[in-house]
Formats: sequence, structure tokens, C-alpha cells
Amino acid sequence: MTNDELLEKFNEAMTHDDIDGVVSLWAEDGVWEIMATGEKFSGLEQIRQLAIRSVAARTHPGAEKKETGLLPYNIFSNEDGTKFIWEYIHKGVVTDQWPASANKPKPGTVFELPIILMCEVEDGKLTKLREYFDLLTLIEAGTPHHLYS
Repeated sequence: MTNDELLEKFNEAMTHDDIDGVVSLWAEDGVWEIMATGEKFSGLEQIRQLAIRSVAARTHPGAEKKETGLLPYNIFSNEDGTKFIWEYIHKGVVTDQWPASANKPKPGTVFELPIILMCEVEDGKLTKLREYFDLLTLIEAGTPHHLYS
């Protein structure tokens, strides 16, 4: 798969909550790290579970009009296709399936969260993804919190 094809498939899968599509882009030993919480998900099954919980945690009313959802606005890669950045705004509504600790947003909470994904690619597959966002956008300052575990 070329770099352009990988970016196109990644963008399509992420913006359409296509869990199988996202997982298919990963190397078997890939690692997804959420830098704001220190959580790390290694291997296809853990990455799949992260995606399942993430999709269940929110809804996107108005997504058909691009009013909510994962809304990318800055996507670029290095020349040799070994790294890319996917920068987006995630606009949504928290569900009662939010998979966090006891200190979580109330169901129905509307959020708008800027996120940057820094991705590493080897042999046409994702090998590492570091996810950056401001956790205080979602919780109160000083509250220990894990979103997905």
C-alpha cells in the first residue's frame, strides 16, 4: 500500500467509525499510546478494544452535515511515508458507555476536543500512534483519570 493509499484509508476509517477498517491498517505488534493519560494499547486485540470502547463512548448528532464527528483539518506526511500527522477536532456527545474511571463526563455532555495523532508506518502498516490532547478539556484539573482502562 502506498503512503497516499494508507492516508486515504486511515482518513476514511477514522471519520466513519469503521473499527475493522482502522484495525486492518495496523501491524500485529502496533502500539497506540494516549499521551494525556499514559495509557498504552499493544497489539491488534487491544487496539480493537480501544476502538470499540471509543466509538461506544460518544455519539455524533449532525455528523451527516459535518457538524460533529472526527473532523480532520491538517493531514501531512514525511517524504518517505514513514510518519504522518492527523490533526482533527472531535465534536460529540458523551454516552453512558464512556469507558472511564469514576471521574468521567456526564452522559449528554457536549465536547469539542482538538487532537493530534502522530503515526509511524513500516511496510505500509501503522506501527505506533501517539495521541495528544488536553485532558483538562474533558475533566477537572488535578483529577486522576483514565479514559479507556
